[in-house]
Amino acid sequence: MSKPLLRLVETTSWESEGFPGSSTPVRQLSLFDHRPVRRVSCLPMAEVHGVTFKRAVFMSPHALVVDARLYPYFDLPGLSRPSVFRLFEDLSCRYLHVPIDLRPPRDQSARWQRRQSVREAMARVVGQDGNPMRSSTIVLVNRLPDVDVLDETLRGVVGDGDPIWKVQPHDALALTGNGS
Repeated sequence: MSKPLLRLVETTSWESEGFPGSSTPVRQLSLFDHRPVRRVSCLPMAEVHGVTFKRAVFMSPHALVVDARLYPYFDLPGLSRPSVFRLFEDLSCRYLHVPIDLRPPRDQSARWQRRQSVREAMARVVGQDGNPMRSSTIVLVNRLPDVDVLDETLRGVVGDGDPIWKVQPHDALALTGNGS
């Protein structure tokens, strides 16, 4: 090709020749993910002391506590069921018991089924607290490995409107050395 030629063409001639014109909507891609971020702080109840539990609830700005355990109990050292619910009431925390199966899946099919059921349950529960834009929640799980299963099931590529889930052990565990 010798000496390429550059010429200006009117928009109307583009459309007549079948080229996409300015009327075709073009979606601008962003370098930043603008989806809402939902932070989930997990407390493994079988591995915490009652004082750690109280500290975790006090130091958190969370108004939603989701108990994902099948059998919720609060008979930890220094803690009782009435004192926990009094604490939730004093701090205006909403408590929801929503049993979620967080056992490690046995195969890929079970992994996809678990992922779908956990995502649906968490999206439904977080939306129930009256403020769908709430950014963080405390989730009570049985043991520390349940945090990894919850993280795995909520992580991954999802649709444009779906939130980004950030799952981690609660900060109060790091203060006591139980989270490592």
